[in-house]
Amino acid sequence: MTIGHWLRLHMRHFRRHIAVHLTGSLLWQSLTAALPLVIGLAFDAVLKTNGREPDLGALHAVCAALLALVLVRGVCGIASTYALEAFASGLERDARAGVFASMLRKKQGFFNRHRTGDLSTRATGDAEALGLMVSPGFDMTLDMALNTLIPLVFIAAVDWRLLLFPGIFVVLFVAALMDHGRRLEPVSDLTREEFGAMSAQAAESITGIEAVEATDGAEREQDRFRRTATAYRDAAVAQARVQALSFPPLLLAVATAGTLLHAVFLLRDGSLSVGELVAVLGLMSTLRAPTQLASFSIGLIFFGLSGAQRILEIINDRAGEDEEGGRHEAVITGEVVFENVTFAYGNGKPVLRDISFRAAPGTTVAVVGATGSGKSTLLHLLNRTYVPTEGRVLVDDVATTAWDPSALRGQVAVVEQDVVLFSRTIAENLAFGAAPDTGRAQLEEAARTAQAHDFVMASEHGYDTVLGERGVTLSGGQRQRLAIARALVTDPRILAVDDATSAVDSVTEHELQLAMRRAATGRTTFLVTPRLSRIRAADHIVVLDAGRVVGQGTHEHLLRTCAFYRTIFAPYALPAAEGTTTAAVAAGAEEGTR
Repeated sequence: MTIGHWLRLHMRHFRRHIAVHLTGSLLWQSLTAALPLVIGLAFDAVLKTNGREPDLGALHAVCAALLALVLVRGVCGIASTYALEAFASGLERDARAGVFASMLRKKQGFFNRHRTGDLSTRATGDAEALGLMVSPGFDMTLDMALNTLIPLVFIAAVDWRLLLFPGIFVVLFVAALMDHGRRLEPVSDLTREEFGAMSAQAAESITGIEAVEATDGAEREQDRFRRTATAYRDAAVAQARVQALSFPPLLLAVATAGTLLHAVFLLRDGSLSVGELVAVLGLMSTLRAPTQLASFSIGLIFFGLSGAQRILEIINDRAGEDEEGGRHEAVITGEVVFENVTFAYGNGKPVLRDISFRAAPGTTVAVVGATGSGKSTLLHLLNRTYVPTEGRVLVDDVATTAWDPSALRGQVAVVEQDVVLFSRTIAENLAFGAAPDTGRAQLEEAARTAQAHDFVMASEHGYDTVLGERGVTLSGGQRQRLAIARALVTDPRILAVDDATSAVDSVTEHELQLAMRRAATGRTTFLVTPRLSRIRAADHIVVLDAGRVVGQGTHEHLLRTCAFYRTIFAPYALPAAEGTTTAAVAAGAEEGTR
């Protein structure tokens, strides 16, 4: 989609506002251009008396006409300005909503390629630039065009011969504006890009402020931000330099001088009256405003077009959009089959290679492997956060790509390793993604199951306590328990937990594991955890090494058949061989992996 097509689609919603503005602007400029003519009539009424007293009646009529022109022009200006502001605000709102909705349709891989701060800038700063392009940019550009053409019409009405110098001025003026726009476009694009980079840098530093303070990196981050801010300043200065190099005011001065000489010649020839001379000079003076504002208004237009281009880069990125998927909807029983699944992020190396296994309904599957083996990625294939590059993930014998995304994700819950909480109340965080009619009782029940109810009630306002951004006011264990509770609110048929109990103390972890066992009853559960006791208790274990399945089965089966799996338990095999009980070995193994 091109910028022109996109703007036309949005302008259809504001046709009445545009019509009112165009009509009001046309009347405003016409009445403004008529003022010098009326003033010229006043001069003739006073001067062309042939020795008699001035015609006071004609003078009074001219004054009344002037007053009427000013009043009508004021009404037209108010209507025109109101309509344009409504159009600009509406377009800015629609642009923000459109780019935000487009972002929500993107696949996770899209966000892996873009910086969060830059995306935020496109939905805010670039949309604002689009609004400024309309008002005052479009308003000033339209006034510039009308304020250039309408005076020429009135000058021609006085004496068409006086169009010589104004006509030459208009031709040179248009040529200068075209050259100005050609030079302004690249620097406007660069300015918006540098502003996005600066915003992204600021967002990253603020988001990671804990790491910045912990590593005493404030000065380093300040230097980085200063460099990005300097790059933005340089781009803005380059844009200002281009805008400053504008010669229309000089052209107008030459054209006005030439027109004055021409008019004086016609006056001496008797072809022109004094009043007409005054009117022509007044009309030439009205050309001063468009020449002075031309550079600024054209700058706003290109500034807005650069913002629109950055917005359209997001909207037009179809490769980054989540596929619409199929229309299959059903109640999930819980069977999951990975069928020769290979997955890679973008064009990178495969993270998962030829993964195949089956999880029966209601069973617990533990996914085991070293860091970077693809465990978390595997879980994100369950709810179609990612789509396999090759192969299929089947849920109840239906490929995830054939499921309706809402129907699938409403029954598959993933507890992330990096817990995301919003700057909202605890209740709103727990209800995020749940049905609109979810009651407080359901939220509290899920919180009790996740061992979160007690610390929630101990907070200042209970479930109505507002959390800090990303839950920074909570401990790691509290954030994880809220994430588990949020997953349980929807009563998912498939539950995937990614290392969700690694940050809780021993007592809370014991209670949480009991709760997780209850929560896993009747649903298929996938676990990525370093707790060997939980791995041992799983119905099925999938062992990953460098993205490949190197073993699967029960704990006892893998100890016999999988050398890689045995290395996990090797440090604890000796005590068991010397007579230590199995329970003690398990306890030691669990403690050793924390």
